[in-house]
Amino acid sequence: MKRLAVWVLWLSCGFFALAVGQEQYAQIGPPFGLRWAESEKEVARMLTKSGARITAKENVQGRDTWTVEGLIQPALKRTLFYFGSERSLVEVELQYENPDWDLVAYEEFLNSARQRLEEKYGPPTVLARDKQPEGDVMQTVVGYQWQQKSGSLRLFFFSAERDKDVYRAVSVHYRAG
Repeated sequence: MKRLAVWVLWLSCGFFALAVGQEQYAQIGPPFGLRWAESEKEVARMLTKSGARITAKENVQGRDTWTVEGLIQPALKRTLFYFGSERSLVEVELQYENPDWDLVAYEEFLNSARQRLEEKYGPPTVLARDKQPEGDVMQTVVGYQWQQKSGSLRLFFFSAERDKDVYRAVSVHYRAG
């Protein structure tokens, strides 16, 4: 009987620790103080207040997609906002590029972003860690994912190099649950 009581107590503590461990991380939501299901009108209002500008509006896979430039963040080149069937926010993708950065600077940026996201959302799942030639172009892809009921977040580094031609970018992609 004592042994059963010890097991019940041990299991109860384990489940409590698991529940507390999951609550210690923030819920994944969109950046810039937005909320999932925010209307296009509300997002446009936020963009106007911030001084950013919509450079393109198009339909991508049945969703309204806005390309935005001018949101103030170091190395943020552009942001894509995706709206679902009810014209409400369902995804946000931040695309970081800096022509003055070399490979080491991109790696430092990626690692710093991963560490900040890990502190906020917990340990990620590694999605990709690959470097291989694609024809005469050497491609490198490194990707991480955080998954919760409220949403998911993906962090990717992409590099394509051919001789002296180099393209590198880091993206952070938020998606509603």
